[in-house]
Amino acid sequence: MLPAQKATKHSGKSEKILRRCIKNGKLAAYHGDDRKPSDPYMIFPKDLDAAAGGDKTKEWQVEQEVADLRMRVVMLESMVEELQYQVRNQVHMVEDLGAQIKKLQLKKPATKKRKTSTRRKKDPLDLFE
Repeated sequence: MLPAQKATKHSGKSEKILRRCIKNGKLAAYHGDDRKPSDPYMIFPKDLDAAAGGDKTKEWQVEQEVADLRMRVVMLESMVEELQYQVRNQVHMVEDLGAQIKKLQLKKPATKKRKTSTRRKKDPLDLFE
């Protein structure tokens, strides 16, 4: 809800015109419990847009665009932080895998034992016997 002063900026109409529209019933206004004595009316922006024909001042449009952009920046910053966290985790995983590979490479491969045959070796001189 907007106080009457902000509603004038939003609509581009004077406060006097807004009060007249409220009095004539063209614009719905509400009185809140915590209202200021100098600013007794609270107005929903959608009601103001409907009463003003949807026109907004350039200043209000720029403020709205800046607020939207700030929200997008906050969301994008959050996404970047999440991606950086994921990248750090993956870097740690790659480092751990590299260390495991080094440990495996440092171990000497098991050598196969030669089988000794139980057969007697032939002696070249045995051929002549």
